[in-house]
Amino acid sequence: MNIRDYQWSVLKKLLKQRFSQLSDEDLVFERGKERELYSRLGRKTGKSQEDVARIIKGMQQAYLQQSTLL
Repeated sequence: MNIRDYQWSVLKKLLKQRFSQLSDEDLVFERGKERELYSRLGRKTGKSQEDVARIIKGMQQAYLQQSTLL
């Protein structure tokens, strides 16, 4: 999955709403290090890396759909 920087600020807020235990430090995104992000979020949420990737992808698709409707 390809996360774009401009999308991350929105996705980060959505993840914090869904998983209140996540901190700003947990949600630091570096291009090319998505697997590290999924692993870190998985540890904090109790989800697998694959589940975290699916959750983020779903949020990303919803964001893109909403953006095209505006």
